[in-house]
Amino acid sequence: MPVYHRPDDSRPVRPAPSRPKAPLWRKMLSFVGVPVLFAALTAGVLYLAAIPTVGPYVGLARYMFSKEEEESQPSNLYEDLANSIENATTVPYSELVYPTKGDQYGQITIEGTSVDAPLYYGDSTRELNRGVATYADSTGAGIPGESKTVLLAGHNNTFFNGLQDVEEGSLIHIDTHYGSYVYRVTEMKVADYQDATTYDFTRTDENLILYTCHPFDALGFTPQRYFVYAEYVSGPMIDKSK
Repeated sequence: MPVYHRPDDSRPVRPAPSRPKAPLWRKMLSFVGVPVLFAALTAGVLYLAAIPTVGPYVGLARYMFSKEEEESQPSNLYEDLANSIENATTVPYSELVYPTKGDQYGQITIEGTSVDAPLYYGDSTRELNRGVATYADSTGAGIPGESKTVLLAGHNNTFFNGLQDVEEGSLIHIDTHYGSYVYRVTEMKVADYQDATTYDFTRTDENLILYTCHPFDALGFTPQRYFVYAEYVSGPMIDKSK
């Protein structure tokens, strides 16, 4: 049986096509773009993590140095209407300009401490970054003179840092656009932020509660709160029958 041999392929062998070189701008984009993207993502994560810590300081800086920020405040009843109502033993409700959330309606100072801050109605981040905030989300909570529980909050590293120097018997002064009030400190204590026994919105007598995060040098969120309780000493009562 004859054996057949495959003839040699005398056709020239074409080399495999080479992949075109990437343009120089692509190489530069890959070399520079990836590190820049990584740096941007890292900065974003760090920014989000730092918001709870630096937020109070940013708000304080805006409050002190930004004229534009001040002009955006809803109302400053304390400056606009101070002494417009004669400081008597009672204030007719019909003559009272009741604050709305965001309004500054007073100033709070505590003897023997560094506490000296504007007082705002409402306790959102906006109010807390500008001064001392008044809880306003319960019918049992009120403003000075309403014969209710007045619940005030402030940041531990700014406006209410001085609460650590409060002592029993210390006098708290709250000047509002409708009258001046004095309270005397009766008790201080540390409690969990979820402890609902730290306040009582069913009370019908004038009483004051101040609170802030604890410890006083803590940055960011902390589950503990420092409470200061005070009894009414003087100031005009709001008469809702008039």
